[in-house]
Amino acid sequence: MNLKQFLLKLLPKPQPKKLSTVGSGKSYEEIYNDIGRFEYHDDGFTVHLELLSKTIRWEDITELNVYKTDLMTTDRIDMEIVYGDRYIVIDEELPGWHQFNIRLNEKIEVTPKDWEWQIVQPPFATNYTTIYRKQ
Repeated sequence: MNLKQFLLKLLPKPQPKKLSTVGSGKSYEEIYNDIGRFEYHDDGFTVHLELLSKTIRWEDITELNVYKTDLMTTDRIDMEIVYGDRYIVIDEELPGWHQFNIRLNEKIEVTPKDWEWQIVQPPFATNYTTIYRKQ
């Protein structure tokens, strides 16, 4: 018996793992489907951030700006949600980001629909873009 055969008998067969983000312990599918820090209402949503919770009605959103923040070795997509003379910033690391964007696209005419794909290139460029402005 050679070393490989010996190790295969000795060690358990590796089980395939679901893709997960670093440190979360969740698969991509679980992260994608999670509503995270958001609650949804008929006319808007509430987002629970670290220091505050904010309820915003879809119709009160006047502008959506997206950009990348350079984190030295990676980029992070950020979104400014402007409502009246105020705004909050959320980012792609906030639990519920994916489901928020799905619901946002259902409620507001975001242009272009594939803005996330367009903003990621080129790497480490800010790519500040307004994807919605209320007329």
